[in-house]
Amino acid sequence: ACGLALAWSPPAAADVVDDAYVAGNAAARAGDWETAVERYREAEGLLPGRSAALSFNLGTAYAQLGELGHATFHLRRALQQAAEPSAEVAEAARRNLGIVRQRMEVAADTSGAQLDRPETWWDLLLAAVKAPLFGWLALGSGWLGLAAHLVRRRLGGGAATGTRSLVGVLAVIFLVLGGLHGLALRAERQSPEAIVLSANADVREAPGAHRKSAFALQGGSRVRIVERVPGWSRVRLAGGLEGWLPADELGELQRKRQGARGPAKPAPAAP
Repeated sequence: ACGLALAWSPPAAADVVDDAYVAGNAAARAGDWETAVERYREAEGLLPGRSAALSFNLGTAYAQLGELGHATFHLRRALQQAAEPSAEVAEAARRNLGIVRQRMEVAADTSGAQLDRPETWWDLLLAAVKAPLFGWLALGSGWLGLAAHLVRRRLGGGAATGTRSLVGVLAVIFLVLGGLHGLALRAERQSPEAIVLSANADVREAPGAHRKSAFALQGGSRVRIVERVPGWSRVRLAGGLEGWLPADELGELQRKRQGARGPAKPAPAAP
């Protein structure tokens, strides 16, 4: 697992959370990654909010164990605005995601499983403008544009030339930012993004383990959940390929909280 690194700063929380986090760090330093995962998950279940450092360390520990789906899920969670990542943690998470992605590509080539395509500039743009900041910027531009328009009408004549240009600029900002922000939120609401957690998921043509297998999907792949029935989710890859997976094989990136869970049982590390 050369090249993977951890963040050692603990999340600001109650002592019981910090104790579990510190215990995870100690296990990680000793190379006991299974115990590290258990302690980090314990801390995550106790933490009332989000911690980028905790998600980052949990994802990195899973990567050390070769669990690429769980590693991708937690490293991506570490980059979300709600987790408030520092510049250092964000940079390290992107670096570790790159290493995990390389391993996913090798695994998919070996097994013949389908793999999601790399993120495009459009994916990155929509992920950025989904942040509340861009919604407020669009709203503020709209109100400023309206105020400037009313001022221009009162001034009239040549004195309003500069104001007219300002109104135009603010209108463009409002339309572009507001449109992209709304598009990103609509996509997330209608088809939330998720990560395939299992190592090699068997995608079915219809919900049910007895249904015919459509294709295999590499763990760590990004998908959109487009339909749900009890215990199953219909997922779609960016290229349009879709099928059904058990709901517990997916990790939704935008879920509010992980919730308390039992001890992890990660697979042994690959030699």
